Parts: sequence; structure tokens; C-alpha cells
Amino acid sequence: MSLSIFLLWLVTIPVLFVLSQTTPTGYLLDCGAGQSPRGGATESGLGYVTDEGFIITGNITELEQKDLVPILATLRYFPDASARKFCYSIPVIKGAKYLVKTTYYYGGFDGGEKPPVFDQIVDGTKWGVVDTTDDYANGLSSYYEIVVLAMAKSLSVCLARNQNTKSSPFISALEVEYLEDSLYNATDFNKYALSTVARSSFGGDGEHIG
Repeated sequence: MSLSIFLLWLVTIPVLFVLSQTTPTGYLLDCGAGQSPRGGATESGLGYVTDEGFIITGNITELEQKDLVPILATLRYFPDASARKFCYSIPVIKGAKYLVKTTYYYGGFDGGEKPPVFDQIVDGTKWGVVDTTDDYANGLSSYYEIVVLAMAKSLSVCLARNQNTKSSPFISALEVEYLEDSLYNATDFNKYALSTVARSSFGGDGEHIG
């Protein structure tokens, strides 16, 4: 090995190590968990962490209902009626594709009977309306998924009040997971995003959320 190649090896290894430490493949946030996230590791190998540090506003609470899936047992809610939107900021790799998943379970945290209706926004673009009323009436949580291209080194996921919002927007869990380039490569993500319409599990006997 020549001296120049050896020096390149020495320089490259620390750089790759630093990159691996600063650009994780994603984040799974157990919203409202404080310093004690309850969700376990997923199939991707990522584990749930607290949402502290990814957002600077909102209150946290634990639901009184027992026997819930761990990530549904806590939530973060946003009672400030003077603010329209409340945003998470997630570190990402610029130019990479990410699956963003939001999960909601109302649980009557505010003493009401019906969950609030509000918007969700990703990187400044309205993603859709969060209306968990029917799912909650049937004892179910709700989830929403979208695949987007990261345009910068951080990705914002916001909850926003709309004309139908009567109480505090809330969120139970937020997942942002890196996708390989080979996935959904027929879509021009510079122009479009992909939003989940439905997801079915055939033959599965495990625990499901959503």
C-alpha cells in the first residue's frame, strides 16, 4: 500500500464514522412519553425515542385507559389557541426519500367525547386532514402515511388548526424512516409525494396499529 493510499484510508474512515453518527436512517418518536419512551424496536431495527428535542411546544399527558399498545398510552397535545400550527423538526439526509407516518389515539385526554379535527403539513405543504372520529368510535387508533423527498437537512411535520378544529390537536407517535433509492423509483418526488390510501395484512396474526 502506498503512502498516499494509506493516508486516504486514515482520512476516509473517520469521515464515514462521523456521517454514520449524524445521519441515522430515521426516527421513531413516542410522543408525550417524556424521558421514558415505551415503544420497542421495529422490524427496521429502529427503536422508539422520546419526542423531546424535536419540538419545543405542546403539553404531554398519559392516558388513563389500560391495556393500550405502549406508543398509544401517551400523547402530546397543543392547547395554544393563539397559534395555528405546531411543528416537529426531524434531521434527515437532503435528497433522500422518507416514509412519514403519524399515529393518533384520542383516549379522551381532554375530557371530551370526540377527537378534534385538524390538518397535518409536511415541509410546508398540506398533507391532509386528521379526522379520527370514526376510528375512535370503534375503539381504534388512526394512522397516516406519506412518502416524500427531503429538500433540506431537516424535515418539518406540523399539526395545524383549521376551521373545524374545536379543541387541542394532538399526536401519539411520529415515524420518519429512510427509504432506499430503489423503492418507488417510478415517481418523480421533486414534483409529487405518495400518500397511503389503504394498507391490508393478509395472514398476519401479530399486533396491529391503525
